[in-house]
Amino acid sequence: MHTFAVTSVISIDHITQPNASERITVGSCGFYTALALSKLGADVLYAGIHGNDFDHHRLDILRHANAAVETCQLAGNTARLDLTYDMHGNIASVHYDEGIGTTVTAADLPHSFWESRILWIGTSPFAFQLEVAGRAAPQQQVYLSPQGEWKGRASDVILIIPYLSYLMINQRELTDLGFGDLPTTLDTLYAANPELKLLITRSKHGAWLITPDSIYRVPSVPDPIIADTTGAGDTFNAAFALQTSTGASPAHALQWATVAAALSMRDYAYFALPTASEVDAFRDRILSQLPVEEIPRASSRFIELITSAI
Repeated sequence: MHTFAVTSVISIDHITQPNASERITVGSCGFYTALALSKLGADVLYAGIHGNDFDHHRLDILRHANAAVETCQLAGNTARLDLTYDMHGNIASVHYDEGIGTTVTAADLPHSFWESRILWIGTSPFAFQLEVAGRAAPQQQVYLSPQGEWKGRASDVILIIPYLSYLMINQRELTDLGFGDLPTTLDTLYAANPELKLLITRSKHGAWLITPDSIYRVPSVPDPIIADTTGAGDTFNAAFALQTSTGASPAHALQWATVAAALSMRDYAYFALPTASEVDAFRDRILSQLPVEEIPRASSRFIELITSAI
């Protein structure tokens, strides 16, 4: 049995930036999450889903990080993402071809996926996400990290929330779900699942962990080295999950995750993901700059915080 089993529809990402040649990498937040977990020392299985045109050697980086890899191959083309950035670093155009993602079902996943303690659902169609979450055993935890595909889909989202242990999402994506403003969104999600935990990244404003009883907030690392932000959120989620899976406090897990995400931005995509020793060393140096505040959800301070959130 693995601690983490991560699944996603694998994509081949074609990234074009000004004054640079096209970069072709493996994509999907599930792949990034599994690799970040492995680099940090977690026991993880990656159950990626791809077409019959996929080069299996592209996943060697995962195997070299000591992850278990059991992919599912379906007839058809692997998903493809074409992403172009402008001179200012903003996305100029994006095109996603779902490929075999349109046909995947939970039955396609390997048996070992269902034996793991934590089931983590990454980039994949909503019907697949709902099916996987609904099949989890009562003793298993279910983590889900969407990537913007839930925008305006409140009626769908409310169906899957009761099955989730953690929803890992950034603040913009959270308020784009279609429930209304942030206070209304939180009220709706917790009415559907009172035990839900929300891990919310907030870019330069740090991150929040919202539990049934409290909100914890941590600032971002001051003046990080930023070569590329791709995968930083996935690294944050992976680092936080690893720490909490071993019994770490919310404060420690948030600090550790914040440092891991900052280190991941040293290079493009997943080529500078940190090790646990790197995270420990950096955290020790800047710990005083990462205070974690806990605020009870029943307090007026909590209402003020979420109402005034940028």
